[in-house]
Amino acid sequence: MSDDVGANTGMKSPRSPWRWVAAVGAAAVVLVAIVASFGLLGSDDTGEDPAAAPPSPTATVTETAPVPSGSASAGGPAATELTVVADAARCIPPTSKWLSQNAALAFEGTVESMTKDEAVLRVKTWMYADGFGGTDTVRVVLPAPSTIPMPEFEKGKDYLVAAKGDAKVIGCGYSDVKSAKLQKLYTAAFK
Repeated sequence: MSDDVGANTGMKSPRSPWRWVAAVGAAAVVLVAIVASFGLLGSDDTGEDPAAAPPSPTATVTETAPVPSGSASAGGPAATELTVVADAARCIPPTSKWLSQNAALAFEGTVESMTKDEAVLRVKTWMYADGFGGTDTVRVVLPAPSTIPMPEFEKGKDYLVAAKGDAKVIGCGYSDVKSAKLQKLYTAAFK
């Protein structure tokens, strides 16, 4: 009869506190699902993420025989050979942190000779050589046209060049004509 009294007096019967707990729990599940979906979708902001590599036009370094007699360093010591690979990927803005963590060699050099297939650079300064390099000459094998920004070597110009341990030149602005901005990046990476 107590149910009739509440109904006749206009008083509402008390609700269970468990309804509130269930509502808060459901809201928490929805919030976690939203946050998780953002985490799974990820972000394109990889500028400072060392694991986010620029595409790998990178360089495999092999010690080779002396440069042929037709080039400027004939009869000299062996050359270090690098390869430019035309991968299709996107670039991130260059950072000294990424460069220092991913380059196996870096140098400043002047292009002494050019063919359609290779550029031969006279090394002015080895900035970093982790187990290879150190030669007076670097031969860079050039790729077919690429979607990745790579240095366009020209005879007589100075370049800063970095390569990974597989001897593939690092593109995307990490290897290019020497400039104050690129020099600052190399100095910070290899100080």
